[in-house]
Amino acid sequence: MAVTKIWSIKKTLDKAIKYILDPIKAKYVYSYACAPETADLEFDLTLDKNSRSGGINKAYHIIQSFKPEETSPEQAHEIGKQLLEQHLQGKYEYILTTHIDKEHIHNHVIFCASSFVDHKKYNDCTKTYYQLREASDVLCVEHGLSVIPPNQNKGKSHYEWQMDQQGNSWKTQLRTAIDMCIKSSKTFDDFASQMQTQGYEIKYGKHIAFRAEKQKRFTRAMKLGENYTEENIKLHIAQKDKLPIKKAKKINLKNEPLSIMVALENNKKVIESKGYEHWAKLHNLKQNAKMVNLLKELGITSLEEWEQKKISNQEIMNANISEMKAVEIKLANTQFILKQLNIYENTKGMYHSTDKQMLNSNEHHRLYKTAVKALKQANIKPSKQIKYELHQQVQSLQSRRKQLYEEHKECKKVQKQDRIIEQNLIQLLKLVKTVDVEKER
Repeated sequence: MAVTKIWSIKKTLDKAIKYILDPIKAKYVYSYACAPETADLEFDLTLDKNSRSGGINKAYHIIQSFKPEETSPEQAHEIGKQLLEQHLQGKYEYILTTHIDKEHIHNHVIFCASSFVDHKKYNDCTKTYYQLREASDVLCVEHGLSVIPPNQNKGKSHYEWQMDQQGNSWKTQLRTAIDMCIKSSKTFDDFASQMQTQGYEIKYGKHIAFRAEKQKRFTRAMKLGENYTEENIKLHIAQKDKLPIKKAKKINLKNEPLSIMVALENNKKVIESKGYEHWAKLHNLKQNAKMVNLLKELGITSLEEWEQKKISNQEIMNANISEMKAVEIKLANTQFILKQLNIYENTKGMYHSTDKQMLNSNEHHRLYKTAVKALKQANIKPSKQIKYELHQQVQSLQSRRKQLYEEHKECKKVQKQDRIIEQNLIQLLKLVKTVDVEKER
């Protein structure tokens, strides 16, 4: 089990880094695209270069705390590395340390608020926090650690979102119920009585509102559309026999996107609402027709061919992701070397100067030594030619990354379509089995 927290650092960056590097507390130390001893200065250089990003945050501090006696410092440190690789994607300089001074082992991470790769600020919001927490939970499960059960109040679940996509949201249900009750009512009082029978509580006032049995808040009818104001509901009831029947819009199967079929078996809404059942069956027929047309266009005539196509699409996606990661890493490493070359050029004269004031500049001294060390490890000899070649590599890698991102978008669309087809095929297979069982009876 790991608990994750994150907050911004606006002023005391050097003190925060000094704290997490405390040798008495830190068992392991790891840094990416910066040196621990000069990270605060390197962060400032990155922020100055990316000043167009704006904002007052210099860095962010993450704490990842593990359950006492559940993990080792080595495992905790490795989980921290994997978490940062996923969450920061090689775009931000950071320091990771693993502390063992308390009962629970915990990781400290300080990363620059601005990316040295694409010159953008880190987007600190609720969404990115939940992405960080979810990634941490997944890694804990993969490493055999426990996780905290998700909070019941945490946003909208995938199931709830899927119900909305299938037309089973509160508003869709309410529209269906109102339409049905209007058709079978002679007066507004009759309509209100039937809505209550359908399980809706009614609140009268300036605007009439309805609330389903498990719904927390009332929904104003006027929010459903102009036809659902109290005045228009009364008008529809009074004139329903005189009003012309509204023809359903024709749906172009080729232009409308494929969506998930509604499960009819044991569906509470289908059982309770004939109107919804009619809509769901019509919806399923349309989706089935779209899916058959789509499979024909893809040249698929059997389940075996579909399975092969799905596997092939997944392999294409995996290859795309692998190449994107490789390009991102190479781009980050190249830009890191360029950054060290710039630091070397900017501090070399000051380091070798006889001016006492310049010699006493501790910051320039630290930066120069760090740059020399990094260039030596990369086997790079500073020159205008090598700098030009590295700039060319960066441009080439950025161009390839952009191309891969576009390909990735297309792969995601294909995968989304594949998931819908797979779910619809499952629904059809269930339907076929049900029909076969009824025939045997």
